[in-house]
Amino acid sequence: MSENKSPPQPSFPRAGSSLAHALRLTTLAHRPALSCWANWWHETARIPLDVHDPGVAETKLRWWINELRTTEEGQPNHPLMRERVRLTLPQNASWPAAPLWLNQVEGLIQLVHQNRWMDEAHFVHHARQTTGLACEGAACLLGADSEPAREAARLLGVGLRMSHRLARLGQDARAGWVMVGIDLLQKHDVKAHQLTKPVPAQTPPGWTPLLADLASRARAPLEDALGQIKRLPSEQARALRPLVLLAHLALAQVEVVAAAGDAVLHQRLLLTPWRKAWIAQRVAWGWLR
Repeated sequence: MSENKSPPQPSFPRAGSSLAHALRLTTLAHRPALSCWANWWHETARIPLDVHDPGVAETKLRWWINELRTTEEGQPNHPLMRERVRLTLPQNASWPAAPLWLNQVEGLIQLVHQNRWMDEAHFVHHARQTTGLACEGAACLLGADSEPAREAARLLGVGLRMSHRLARLGQDARAGWVMVGIDLLQKHDVKAHQLTKPVPAQTPPGWTPLLADLASRARAPLEDALGQIKRLPSEQARALRPLVLLAHLALAQVEVVAAAGDAVLHQRLLLTPWRKAWIAQRVAWGWLR
């Protein structure tokens, strides 16, 4: 009799992914804790997308709030939190403070109930509260915990969220998630249904300026963050190299989408594995900073 087995879970980070390339730039001493942080971020951030019932999704996220609090009290239950307690950090690294963990979960709870954004300002706040804090936490674990380094990491995280929004714009819209603020849609005279139900060969009249606007909004925080990192002391700038790589990969992704017209409304546009690897190598060599 054959034994019933659950399907194997995909590994994280996926081989060849941006995060996998970034983790390879992390020193061996810092990698275990950063991997734990990234796995926790991935597990919680997937909940709003994978759980279609908002009430169930919120319950799962609120379970994490309780788990984070019990972990702070020295009583972890989840395997990732038990791993967090066991890990010994390098001398210059520190776990993100409790508010960074908790505020990210609160931002995800908001996302569960927010498949339309009233205005772009609220989306930027959401980006800062989620991916921004995720990158700030990574900076602490990489040993770059000065306030200028943390602020650069937060800004970089906002740019990553903006570029991710652009890359998944059509994919998310078809799933019912319109990540563009209503004020921005109105500015360019694009209707939400033109994103959620795009018609082939019928590009919305305002699509070209909207695409350019979204691309600009993604580039600006990434480029500003890279500029801030270059001005940090060399040791902290080197420590943030994994985040620098993520920023350069995101900038390349933005250019791919921006040059493809309305293709992103109908398909996912990805960087080629070779291009990702070449960007990663140039960051490792210090050619890209």
